[in-house]
Amino acid sequence: MKREDLVEIRIHGRGGQGAVSAATLAAEVAFKSGYYPQAFPFFGAERRGAPVMAFLRYSSSSLMPRCRIYKPKYVVVFDSELPAEGIVSGLKEEGGLLINASTELPSAYADVPVNKIYQVDASQIAAEHGLIASGMPLVSSVMLGALIRILNLSSLNVLEETLMAKMAHLAEENVKGARRGYNEVKEVLNSAYIQ
Repeated sequence: MKREDLVEIRIHGRGGQGAVSAATLAAEVAFKSGYYPQAFPFFGAERRGAPVMAFLRYSSSSLMPRCRIYKPKYVVVFDSELPAEGIVSGLKEEGGLLINASTELPSAYADVPVNKIYQVDASQIAAEHGLIASGMPLVSSVMLGALIRILNLSSLNVLEETLMAKMAHLAEENVKGARRGYNEVKEVLNSAYIQ
């Protein structure tokens, strides 16, 4: 596995979707894969449905910045109805965007000037595995599976072991959701790069 000096990821979602949990679990997977990770949230007054951000960075060195991520290599979007403008701010052109969307990429995200755009229908997958709370799909494990795959961070086995050890509630359902996210994420055409 190729080791990069520093990978920075910003995750955007709504309170209750599991963005903070996904960042924390991804950090655990990165650690098990031999990296030094950091994961931390950023949000205002906590309430279900309010926009939240979580940050994840990992490196082969323990020397890393200790601040929010303003120029991420990857941006992960848990809710495609969040406005694209602020979410993709600072996203590096050579990076990637991972979005939870059904069959069609939302038009607000279609023209993001980034190298790769990935999509997975995490809401549908989460619903099919009973990962719902207060009527909202808990997409964290599905998006985590997709993220681990596009980052080439670890094997699916490491992710599954981490979920089984860390998820006290609905562990098997989360593993199944993560497995589907890992296997069903796909790269989509980015209109900003069409010649």
